[in-house]
Amino acid sequence: MKKINVLVIGSGGREHALVWKIKQSPFAGKVFVAPGNGGISRDAKIFDLPADFETLASFAENRKIGYVVVGPEVPLINGIADFFANRGIPVFGPSREAAMLEGSKIFAKKFMKKNRIPTAEFEIFDKPEDAIKFVKNRKNIVVKADGLCAGKGVVVCDTGEEAHNAIKRIMADKIFGSAGERIVIERKLVGEEASVLVLFSDKGYVPLIPARDHKPAFDGGRGPNTGGMGAYAPAISAISEKISGKIEREIIKPLAEGIRREGISYFGVLYIGLMIVNGAPYVLEFNVRFGDPETQAILPLLKNDLMEVFMEMEDGGLPALVWENGFCVDVVLASGGYPGKCETGKKITFAKNIPSDIMIFHAGTELKNGNFFTSGGRVLNVAACGGSLKKAREKVYGAVSKIGFEGMFYRKDIGK
Repeated sequence: MKKINVLVIGSGGREHALVWKIKQSPFAGKVFVAPGNGGISRDAKIFDLPADFETLASFAENRKIGYVVVGPEVPLINGIADFFANRGIPVFGPSREAAMLEGSKIFAKKFMKKNRIPTAEFEIFDKPEDAIKFVKNRKNIVVKADGLCAGKGVVVCDTGEEAHNAIKRIMADKIFGSAGERIVIERKLVGEEASVLVLFSDKGYVPLIPARDHKPAFDGGRGPNTGGMGAYAPAISAISEKISGKIEREIIKPLAEGIRREGISYFGVLYIGLMIVNGAPYVLEFNVRFGDPETQAILPLLKNDLMEVFMEMEDGGLPALVWENGFCVDVVLASGGYPGKCETGKKITFAKNIPSDIMIFHAGTELKNGNFFTSGGRVLNVAACGGSLKKAREKVYGAVSKIGFEGMFYRKDIGK
């Protein structure tokens, strides 16, 4: 069997989970990660390379990389898949054109409207005074910056005054720079959130099991939105078999048909953020990469060889995915102050009696003299599987209690 050297691009918990799964494949040769993090350095060779595509492509050629997996959205939206394809290097990730489904919320909303994909009612604005006039005396609305804002460009507003302030910060104060030059204002949907990740190729699609992220910083869904404080899978409380059928008929299928009709080539994973309202699914957002932290809850349940799945799809196949029975719960351990300014450089301690079946995926860590230190807002992902959601929660929180660093906090209700 010929082994394939793999390059994973990214530095978070999602990339650590991808490395962990890829390394289990008999097809995987050497696994490299750029730039990686402290924890990933224990499982793969990490290289702190400049993010420009020429440097990365030259590195891939010099290291005889046979496959590239891109974790974060920015390089995909900037066209890394196209650049590598022109150099003959296979990439699991969509083209620049396809990546606009995440790169522009306005592009995504117009695409959904054109292809009759259910989403919240919306209006688009490029002048703050027009947007402020529109939200006056309105309640329960959502203000979204058009471009990328590191997961912080969506503001849920209960009142017109809150919406007014959000518009001012985004469009006048330019807290997100050019990403906020245009905004989407939409009706707030109330229901149960869930995420469905779908593997796409020009030949068709393969859905993964549904997951549920917990974005607010604190228990009970309180506090500011974050990149995600934890997730669990499968999210069958939100997505029953009946709703799953609706999602495929009303969202995934018309999405695939719309992509083909537009002549867009999509090879990679598409994350569909959903709100289930009275049994009806609506799209909140698209991401053109593996979700973080959903990936850390989904991959531990996948029985298939992930490299084999990638290669089968590249050859035009649609693999039959097989899943473990039970649930996986992933809890994020964050630095004090996250998602705002937070201190780093705190030593992380791990008890010696953490069970061997607990998975710890590093996000914001660095390794110094054999010890791990914090280097970001989301520091660690602790994941555990169990025959029931209750057992998975008990296992994961038991492990969390054995880890510590100054200022550490986490939600205690992931999967509850």
